[in-house]
Amino acid sequence: MERKIAGEHWAQEPGHDLIFSSEHGGMIDPVGSSRTFDRLVKRAGVRRVTVRLARHTCGTLLAFLKVHPKVAQAILRHSQISMTMDVYTHVVGDGEREAVTMLAELLEDPLIG
Repeated sequence: MERKIAGEHWAQEPGHDLIFSSEHGGMIDPVGSSRTFDRLVKRAGVRRVTVRLARHTCGTLLAFLKVHPKVAQAILRHSQISMTMDVYTHVVGDGEREAVTMLAELLEDPLIG
């Protein structure tokens, strides 16, 4: 879609399918990317974490929600399922699920929260 919008201004070399690119297909300046991320964090009013930590959190939350690993791989844009499963998805078993559910119920209790 971005390639269509840029039209003749698209400047990405064949075979360099970047996941994130500038509006014309080139590589993103890391400093500009960090500034954009910082603005989004500030606008959302959440604690600043690294992009890497946000990706790990996303992978773990997808596992917690029992999202199929291939779907998680697609969301995280990994070319290898091993990257998704071995690096970005932290094990979440039934015990952890039950504990988090109890914690959420406790925090929603009007007498406590």
